[in-house]
Amino acid sequence: MGPAAAPSAHGRSLDEARTPEILQAALAVLAEVGYDRLTMEAVAARAHAGKATLYRRWSSKAELVVEAVTVMKTECMPPLSDAGSLREDLHTIAALITSRISRDELCVMRGLASALAHDRDLATVFEREFVGQRRADMAELLRRAQRRGEIPPGKDIEILAHILPSMVFVRSLVTSQQVDLEFLQRLIDEVLIPAATAPVVNPVANPKESHVSRS
Repeated sequence: MGPAAAPSAHGRSLDEARTPEILQAALAVLAEVGYDRLTMEAVAARAHAGKATLYRRWSSKAELVVEAVTVMKTECMPPLSDAGSLREDLHTIAALITSRISRDELCVMRGLASALAHDRDLATVFEREFVGQRRADMAELLRRAQRRGEIPPGKDIEILAHILPSMVFVRSLVTSQQVDLEFLQRLIDEVLIPAATAPVVNPVANPKESHVSRS
């Protein structure tokens, strides 16, 4: 076992004090070269740290990347807007998505995308920390609008909550097109809000059931 890291002036080990810097370096390398080509050596070089420093904290690049994206998620997710209007709240979300921090987040997600098909652990983290959390936030925003009476009772909030996050990820990761504010505003005004606020249509009854009920 190697020697313990020396304590810093603030009582933290030098390794712990450098953790934020190393996580930022990991995100930068991930965004540039993707997960498959990311190495601990490249992250150490970007952070101006020794490779041993990284391995004392993370046993593999998977552990390092998981922590880095988890921290980034926390920093990139401000509280949901609550302006009392569905359209205003959604447009606030659109502005946040197209902010610089969120654009950086999308670059990181592109870096992860190449590994999702063959790395189940990373795919699980991606679903939980990015896609799943975004859907949960959107569902809560839509439920608030429903409680205010803007969305009719009976609407499937979970399906509606998929629209905006899914389109952002498809446009960014699948088509590699820019997720710009105009695109999101049109998606909100022409697709999401009309779908959310339209009257609930009762499903057509099964003809066999209708025949039985009349007999």
